[in-house]
Parts: sequence; C-alpha cells; structure tokens
Amino acid sequence: MDEHNVHHFWGISPALDLGSLLETSGTGDGPDAPVDQPLRILQVAPYDARHTLTTICRAARHPLLERQTQPVQLYVWEDSPEGLCRHLLLLAVALDGALQPRERGELLLELHGNALCRERAAAYLDEKARQLEALVVAVASGAAVGQAPAAGGTGAGAGVGGGKGAAAAAAACGCGSAAEAEARGLGALARMLDLSLLKFQDKDALVEVFQKWRTTVPYDMVKAWDARARKWYGDRYDFRRNMVDWDYHMRLQPAGTPGCDPAHGSIIHFHHFRHWRMHGVAHELRDSTYNAPNRSLLSTAFGRTKEFKDRTGRDVGRSVSAWGFWADALNGPFHGLGVLAEEPGFYKVTNKQFARTALDVAEHNVKALLHELRTGQRLALAEGAEPPRARAARGPTSLADLTAANSGRGEAEGKAEGKAEEGTAAEEGGKAGEGTAEGAAEAKAAGEGQQGEARKAGAGAGPSGQSAATGAGQTGAAASQPAGPSRPAPDPAAGPDPTPAPDPADGPDPAPAPAVPTPSAPSAPSAPSAPSAPSAPTYRSGGRAEVARAMAAAAAGGAGARAAEGGERADAAPGAQGSAPAYTPAEGSTAAAGSTGAPAAAADAERMAAEEAALRSAEAALDAAGRARAERFRLVLLAGDLAKGVTGRPKFAGAFSALTLGHRHAHLLAPEHGLSGAAAPGALLVAENARHVLQLSQEQAAAFAGKMDEMALAAGWARAQRRPEGVTEASEVYVKPRGA
Repeated sequence: MDEHNVHHFWGISPALDLGSLLETSGTGDGPDAPVDQPLRILQVAPYDARHTLTTICRAARHPLLERQTQPVQLYVWEDSPEGLCRHLLLLAVALDGALQPRERGELLLELHGNALCRERAAAYLDEKARQLEALVVAVASGAAVGQAPAAGGTGAGAGVGGGKGAAAAAAACGCGSAAEAEARGLGALARMLDLSLLKFQDKDALVEVFQKWRTTVPYDMVKAWDARARKWYGDRYDFRRNMVDWDYHMRLQPAGTPGCDPAHGSIIHFHHFRHWRMHGVAHELRDSTYNAPNRSLLSTAFGRTKEFKDRTGRDVGRSVSAWGFWADALNGPFHGLGVLAEEPGFYKVTNKQFARTALDVAEHNVKALLHELRTGQRLALAEGAEPPRARAARGPTSLADLTAANSGRGEAEGKAEGKAEEGTAAEEGGKAGEGTAEGAAEAKAAGEGQQGEARKAGAGAGPSGQSAATGAGQTGAAASQPAGPSRPAPDPAAGPDPTPAPDPADGPDPAPAPAVPTPSAPSAPSAPSAPSAPSAPTYRSGGRAEVARAMAAAAAGGAGARAAEGGERADAAPGAQGSAPAYTPAEGSTAAAGSTGAPAAAADAERMAAEEAALRSAEAALDAAGRARAERFRLVLLAGDLAKGVTGRPKFAGAFSALTLGHRHAHLLAPEHGLSGAAAPGALLVAENARHVLQLSQEQAAAFAGKMDEMALAAGWARAQRRPEGVTEASEVYVKPRGA
C-alpha cells in the first residue's frame, strides 16, 4: 500500500445502521441484550462518522433502541486525534440548526470528501473549529468545576450533565447566548460527548487539532495533492490520466455495485472518479471555485529521518513530525455514502450503464438521514417518481482545470472591459445632451457587445459571468429608456448556462435578502459598474443575494404600473424557504390598494413576516426534535492502546453488543488485541475487507480476506451464517459463539 497514506478519513464500505446488528425480533440470533447496563457498541477505526450518523438518524426503526431507558453508548476508537475531531465535526454539522437542511447536507458532503472546498465552507470550518475547541475544553473541565457527569456515563468527567452544566458548556462555545448554542446543536453535542476514557494528553491533542483548523497560516492544498500524486505515480506521473483510467476499469469496475449485476460496473461515474483523482474534489455540488483547503483533512505524521543505518539495516535517525495532507488520495470517499441506497430507482440501468451516479446517491442519502433525524419518519420517493439528481457542477470549476483557459479568458475579459468603458462614456455623453439618440444607441450596442464577449469568455462559467454581462446590458440600455417607472430586471437564471434559480441556501454569499421596497415611490435601479478582472478565473453563483436584488428591482419597477391598473400587488421578496406566492387582494380592496400603496405594502410586509416566523418556528421545532433523538446516545471517544484502554479491561469483558472494524486495522482481529473478549455472546463484528482497495489486485484482495478469516478464527470468532441488512460484500461478518 501507499507508504504515505498515513491516515484515513473515509471508509471504503457503505454506511451501516448499527441497530441492524442487534436482535430486534426475538429470534435468538442476535447478541444477549444487557439487563442492568446500557447498550454498548464499539467502532474500531471507522475513519468517519457515517456509521454514527446513520445509527442515530435511524434509531426509530429499531424497537430495541427505543426501549432503552439508558442512553445507548457508541464507543469510537481512532489511532489519531484528527480522526476523532472529524467525527465530532461531521456530527456537529448534522445537528447545526442555523443551516437549512439542504445546505447542511451539502456542507457535510463537502467537508467529508473534498480536499479543496469553497471559501464559504472554509469559513464555516473555521467557525465550527472554534466552537468545538471551546466545547471540548468545557466538557473536559466539567468534573473539575464540580459538574455532575452525564446520565449513563462511565466515570468522572463523562460529560457535561444536567441543564446548568450543559448550558454553561454550550455558552462557552463562542455563541452569543445559551439559546443560540442550543439552536446550533452545541448543547446537545455537549450532553452526548463523553471524554472520560481519554488521557489528558489526548484531550490536549484534540484541542490542538481544532486550533490548527482555524489557523490563518496559508496551506497550498493543490501543491500537496500534486506531491502525493508524484509520489504515487513516480515515472508515470505524466501519464497519470491513463493510470486513473486503468484503476477505474480494471480495479473499481470489476468490484461492481452492491446488490447489482457486476456486469453493469460501478455506480461511481468515471468522470467523477477521474476528477477526484486529478484534483481532490469529489462532491462538486455548486458552480463555484474550489480553491480553499479543507483543513480537516490535514494531520500530523510522525517518523524518523533516514540519516544512516545500524548493523541490522534499520534506519536510525531523529524523530520528526510533519503536518500536511497524509490522507487517502487513491480510493476516494464515494463508497461511504454514494453506492448504497434504499430506493431501487437509483439503480436503473439504461444502455447497460447506471442512469444515476454516486453523487446522486450521496446527496439523497444525506438528505434522507437529516429528514429522518428531524421527523422520525423515513424519506421515501412518491410512487412513480424519478429519483432526484444531484446539482453537480458541469464543467471546469477547479483552479487546475482553469489553468489552460487563463490566457484566452484574460484577453476576452480585456475586450469586454474596454467595451464597457466605451458604453459608460457613451451613456454619459447621451445624458449630457451631446447627441442623445446617438449616445443611447452607442451605449446600448456597447452593452450588448460586452454581454456577448462575457458570455464567450465565460462559457460554462455559470451564473457569475452571466450576471456581469446582464448588468452591462442594463447599463447600456439605461440611456435609451425614458423617465418613469423602470422595467423589471431580467431573470438572473437566463443565459448560456441553464442552471435553475438557486434556493436561499445557494451561493457562497450568505448576505440576507433585502427588505421589500415600498411600491408607492418606484425608482429605477442603479446601473451596476463593470466588474474588475479577478486575479484568477472565478466561477461562482450569484446565489441568494443576487436573486434577492433582482426580485427587489423587479418589484420596485412594476409595482407602480400594476397599482395604477388596479390589478395585482408587487411580488413578495424571497423568505426563509424561497419565494412567497404572489398575493391578490380581496374584492373591494382593489381601489384602496391602487390609491394608497403604502398601507397595502405594509400589510404585505406584515403577512410575509408572519409567514416567515411560522416557517422558522416549524423548522426550529423539527431541529429540536432531531437534537432530542440524538441525545438518546452517548459518544465515547477512545485513543491510544486499544487493549489497555478498553478491550483488555475486566470492566468491558462481554460488554459490547456489536462491533465494527476498518480495513487498515484488520490486524486488530488477532487474539492479543482482545476484541473477542470484549464482545457479548452472539455479538456481530463487521470488518471491512480489501474489495475496494485499488492498490491491491483481485488476487491480493482475496488473500487479504483469507488472512482476516485466519486471525478471526484464532481469536474465537466464527463466520456468520447471514448478512445483516445493509452489510455488503465490502465487509466480512463474524459472530461470537454463545458457548465461548
């Protein structure tokens, strides 16, 4: 395997509902349910939080979990503090009520598997790192300040328990008030978190990782990714596109898709896989620039310098540490959330290939998990409905892809800027009275020319280039319009890229929507100035702010004309959940609305405010219900020596009802590590195999699985007769015999 692949931050098996490993039907083929102890589940090196999120969100499906009077304890062991910190990060994103569910899911996918992310996602990571740092400090110091441990804890300092302790811990996370901290899920996370089994140095390591996430020291992720690629491909670096093609068609495709005919290949699309291998971007859900490093994928690797060798040939040198990108750069993060879906429509085959991709499956799975967490009900497609497609970006959006187009684009932008200046000068001349008709015509022609040049220069660039061209067209056409109410602004979704109008969660600009202008005194919108040429090509969506400005200008321009005709009122501005439907006044109030526009606008504003408050209240109630469901679990973090910390302690003998194991730590199946002794009789162990490890051939992967069976049988495990629901061929299933 890759010797520089030090840390793993995503698994290569689908997300597993750990509740499906427990006995739920009374058939006797599951683990012995504890009587006087809480239900415990151990995850050994899961590499991400996919199992934890799936188990928490689907807990309502399992009566055994619902009947538990004590919180279900999820033990998570990782060999690096960065893995534990990312576990907390992904769980905190899922519980963050300050984000809409759709934006929450997109941020979760982006932070989970993208080496490069949007600047907005990087800013969110910085903010969340500060909150989690303060949260860990507050939870770790809970016992020191005399706070009681959480219910079901395992010792002193198990968590920040009770109302006052949790509120104090949440308020210390950088939020303005305890209510805000609760709404952002920090209070629930504080009550879930258990650090009692971590040493002080392990807790300090967690805090240090969060501090590195929010550092202002720049990091060149593009250079780091390229260095990893050069190390792996070696002399074949210049032909790495061919190597990616080989790995996909000779390694990934033959492994197939869970539950489908292997002849159809993998649901992971070749273009998505190649884009990730070349640039490190797996989930490209927006027409945006992915130029900010995802600092949650940075870790510290320890080793020794190769200065000289001793008599035995062992490298002897100084102990060193290197902080950088040491994660997986070969297999990809698609397997965790993007290959297994409960909806069979995602596996529809057309022309001997899948009609949907792993991006579609991943986005739907995250959406379904958040929906089930907030409502307690499974998200199912309507009868006869087509499975949704992900809003994946089509075209170059990474800096590496744009390098080749920089020269031609810069020349086109220069021409567009020159024509924009000519249009502005002609417009000023027309306004001054020096050839009004000629100045207006020339300005209009210049505006149209700029729009055409901008469209040619930004082909495939998304709504950003289109917005600039549209603004230039409005600037040139303004001189030819007579005084009076202005016409509605053109639709910002029009242009060469037929991207649907974004919802309020779209775009990297988080500015709130402006208030609805009073229609009694409409004014022409000010002509936007020509944008300056960016230092690097930027492909971005105008997003919420751009749509809000266009709709406000349209409402201001058309309200006076509609009121004079005695017709409709001005369209409402977009609220928290999108654009509100147009409102038609009741009979008998048309004349009043036409004569007095201000009271009508005030009534509209009040109605819209009431609707927005009701929507926000409903969303807050759903998020509160989701946090209440999550608080029925305890997240116990583990690090260091697994045998000394957990599996070798008499306290945990036969204590775990289900276990999982990552493929990079398959050696822990050996008897000396004590996994069998910590499992309850009848408990299942789901261990990842090397089926989707692209560094290994099929023969090597089969030998890997055979070695796993050998170690498991030596430790007292037996092969399970059946596979639980959701467990695919990417994992081996073992059971502890009841007579052991």
